[in-house]
Amino acid sequence: MVIALTSQPYCPRIAVRRWSELEFAAGRSAWQALLRRSAANPLFMSWEWQSRWWRTHHAVLSGELCLLAAYADDGRLVGLAPLYRHEAAHRWGPRAPRLQLLGSTFRGSAPLTFSEYLDFIVDTACEATVMQAFIAHLRADSEWSDLVVAQTPVQGLIARAARTELAPAAYLRWQDGLTAHVLRLPEQFEDYLHALKPGIRRKVWNRRGRLSAPALVFAHDGEFEGTLQQIQRFQAARWGGQAQCEGGLGFHAGFAAAMARQGALRMSVLVHGGEPISALYNVELDGTQYNLQSGFSPAAAALSPSYLHFGYCLEEASRRGVRGFDFLAGDGRSRDYKQDFGAAEVPLVTLQVIRDPRLQRLYRLYDGAPGWVRRLGRIRWPRA
Repeated sequence: MVIALTSQPYCPRIAVRRWSELEFAAGRSAWQALLRRSAANPLFMSWEWQSRWWRTHHAVLSGELCLLAAYADDGRLVGLAPLYRHEAAHRWGPRAPRLQLLGSTFRGSAPLTFSEYLDFIVDTACEATVMQAFIAHLRADSEWSDLVVAQTPVQGLIARAARTELAPAAYLRWQDGLTAHVLRLPEQFEDYLHALKPGIRRKVWNRRGRLSAPALVFAHDGEFEGTLQQIQRFQAARWGGQAQCEGGLGFHAGFAAAMARQGALRMSVLVHGGEPISALYNVELDGTQYNLQSGFSPAAAALSPSYLHFGYCLEEASRRGVRGFDFLAGDGRSRDYKQDFGAAEVPLVTLQVIRDPRLQRLYRLYDGAPGWVRRLGRIRWPRA
């Protein structure tokens, strides 16, 4: 389906159509060029992350690609809505077609790669017009019962459109709020240290003096999988059981290699006395370094190895002129340690837009029910 709309002078008319699997696979250049002209996140909305996520997980999801592309009348790509459709199981049994952002699965049981800052990718020169075209296309598409926008910025494009354009004719549910933590580094790293609370500064900086022959070792080609496995071992030793690299070792080893080819990988191990005591899997894009995964040795806990390692990475990044460090979402084992670094909170949300009248009645009943009834709704009842 193609819907054309009159718009502002920069984008006289917008045409929306779906990309095929082949176009997605071959679309890196156009995708990345649009991403640079947009306000979308450069890591999780990159072609490398999104295409790898789809290749890795689509079979498990039994999903169908519904990637919408918006074009100006001169042929320029001005928007991408990375979506997929699959049959979703709802509360108390019914199944219905769901649209969902690539990079996420809502209430899924499979341990898929977790993504954040998901959104539509739209040229900033014509955001309003392109979003109008996308919303018109979604309204006209009768092949979905609910739309789930997961781990998206509260003030992001699709979150705002869902609240203002789609919600009036649907039932809107706010689910699974998360908080990312973003640090803005000053020009002088010493100014950052001075601003830390004394107890945190001791962990980040002063305890360096207790390390024996400390070294920050960055991973190179052929070492990515081994470093990820080291993170797994640290996590397993700390949390107990058999820790798994979130989303699969293959996904992250491949993504790390792709980032290394771009000069964006900052995967490192902190060594003390010849032994690794902490490992960080970071990626640096557009002036911000992102911490995707981390782990440290419980045997070295008295040294605060994770704080020390973050301190070394923050200093190294700051000296090179990097001004942003994103710890992403997620809490620590016992407390939200990311606040200790002076990072600002960035709220993320999952929005469920339900337009099927039957599902609306079901979820309104569920949301208004007492707690014990909602708990019954979470039980996986055996099928007859």
